[in-house]
Formats: sequence, C-alpha cells, structure tokens
Amino acid sequence: MPNTTASISRRKFAKLLGAGAACAVASPGIARTGSLCSGAEARSAVGFTNAANVVRLSANENPYGPSPMAIKAMTEAFSLSCRYPDDHAELLIESLAKINGVSRDQILIADGSGEILKLCAAAFTGPMSTTTNHAVELAPRSRGGAMPAFVPGRGKMVVADPTFEAILNHARVNMAEVAKVPLNTSFGHDVPKMLSEASEGLIYICNPNNPTASITP
Repeated sequence: MPNTTASISRRKFAKLLGAGAACAVASPGIARTGSLCSGAEARSAVGFTNAANVVRLSANENPYGPSPMAIKAMTEAFSLSCRYPDDHAELLIESLAKINGVSRDQILIADGSGEILKLCAAAFTGPMSTTTNHAVELAPRSRGGAMPAFVPGRGKMVVADPTFEAILNHARVNMAEVAKVPLNTSFGHDVPKMLSEASEGLIYICNPNNPTASITP
C-alpha cells in the first residue's frame, strides 16, 4: 500500500520547528538571524556572512573547525601538492586501520563524505522492478544496441524521512527506486520498518540523523 504519511524535507522540517521555539534557547547572536535557515540562506543571513563564531545548526556543521595539529599537517603537506597522493593515502589507511582495530580493506579514503555517499549509491543501487524483482528497462540503449547489464545485489535505496538527502540524488541518477520510511515517534530511524522495505540494494542510516539529531544505537 502507498505510504499515506505526509513526507517532509529537511528544510520543511526545520521551518516547522518554528523560529520562536528555537530562539528561546539560542544565544543572542543566533537569535538575531530571525528564522531557521539552511545552506545559502544561512550564509546570506544579515551580519553572519563571514562570521566564524556562529553555530549554524541548520547546516549540521562542526563549529570548532580542524584541530591545530590538523592545520599544521595540512600546511606542511602543501609542498607535496604537486605529487600524486597514493603513497601517503596508503600510510593513512594503515594508521587508521590500526587505530580502529580493523583491516585495511575496511578503510576508504575519499574527498569528503559526499564522494563516499556517491560511491555507495553507485555500488549498491540500480534499476529493479519492485514487483518481480527483475531488472527493468530504465536505462537508454548504448550505441551498439545492447541494454546495460543488471548488476545483482543492486536495487532500491531505503532511507528515513526526513534525513540528509544528498545520497538520494545519486541513487536517482542510477535510476534506483527510493523508499522513504517516516521517522518514529522519537524522531529516530524506524529500523524494523526500514528492514521490511529492503530487498537488494542499500539501507541508508544517517547517524546522528540530520536534521533531528536522533541517534540510532
């Protein structure tokens, strides 16, 4: 049966919270913005375009910035920016694997979380029929006339609603079905419901969830 629960985006969710309730516990600096906003709206707020001391909760940013040690390491690495980073990436993977007690194969280095989300969507989502569990003809034919091959293990993406939405766009580019599962009464992931929606594909859990800040154990 179709989901009759109203679906709201992260931006709509933030606006539904109401500026008054948020500003009641906010510092004067945050309260002066006058409303909850995100992305470009937050950056263009009066007086805060370049303010470094503003905590932009709507963007789920780290207000503390990188540590002095990280800044020092990045500065010292500038002289090597003319070289390919492969060797240094291998050293980083080895160090991270030891610190976290995992194998090297479990560490993936990428240019920010956006690239990792894109790779996950590319690896685990793709066109599937929701009724017959077979590949469907959604992709255009190649110049040679052959249809793109279906990759077993790829299918729809299951996400909470609302949640951080970037990975949804990557799944749609792969012509994958996206199943949105409303948050539970605690504004957290309804994991049993998400599992019931899953077959082949990817279950995406943003933890802590953005924008509700709920944590899935």
